[in-house]
Amino acid sequence: MPALEKPLALLFVDIADSTMLYERIGNVTAATLTQRVLAHLRQLVTAHGGAVIKSLGDGLLGAFPAADDSVRAALAMMAAQEDYGLRLRIGIHHGPVIEGIGDLYGDACNVAARVQQIARPGEILATEALIGGLAPDLLALTKLLSNVAMKGKAIPIRVHQIRTTAEVDEAQDSTTLGYSAHTGANAMLTLHLSYRGQDILMSRALPRVTIGREESSGLRIASRQTSRQHAVIDFSRESFILTDHSTNGSFIRSGGSPPVVLRRDSTKLVGSGLIGFGAEVRDEGQDHVIAFRGELA
Repeated sequence: MPALEKPLALLFVDIADSTMLYERIGNVTAATLTQRVLAHLRQLVTAHGGAVIKSLGDGLLGAFPAADDSVRAALAMMAAQEDYGLRLRIGIHHGPVIEGIGDLYGDACNVAARVQQIARPGEILATEALIGGLAPDLLALTKLLSNVAMKGKAIPIRVHQIRTTAEVDEAQDSTTLGYSAHTGANAMLTLHLSYRGQDILMSRALPRVTIGREESSGLRIASRQTSRQHAVIDFSRESFILTDHSTNGSFIRSGGSPPVVLRRDSTKLVGSGLIGFGAEVRDEGQDHVIAFRGELA
């Protein structure tokens, strides 16, 4: 008999920066802490009506019959991360899968895994397919981020951020304050990114760009010094924030200011300048360097 497909909400969760954790506190302590966290995450999956399909290094895959339950589990996971002093990255997608022995198969699994990979530490991302099935109270916690190109997909996937109630309230307050600081209600901050003939204009309409060597990156950097998933730029609270996820770091040169070296950390992009993804900046012609320019229109 052929295997039958069934629709499920798939949740991938991973402990962010686990390699640095092992370096910081030692192998034995880090391994013990990791196992405690994973045991807690498994409990949260089952407590919200899901099933743990498999463990994946420092993370796991959970499956839920209902989209709402997957989101409630993800929010519970984020609430629990503070208890361990760690940050999690979570990606959720809803789609048809085929059940195997101890695993799930299908394109939906690949999409969910990719969404988790582009999430920042401490962030939940979900696809449009998942968001479309949420109850109103959970839908109110979502925010459209961007369209993400994925390998094998002809059309980009729309990705949303899922926030806590506190984060939603804070975002509303900061947006109100941000508007009052501008001279006009229609003012819009934009960030221009340029790399080898590619030009990307970031704004509220395009609030996130992923940067890296992967073909599916929003801005692909063709340099061996650049990590596959090197960094992300987000439009948040009327500012553009660069977050580095790489091994070699990001190097920012802006105006006459001293160069900024970013490793697994975030900083605000101000004015105009150059960013080297994986190595220091000499000039704009280097294959790992992009130019950026911020404007208030």
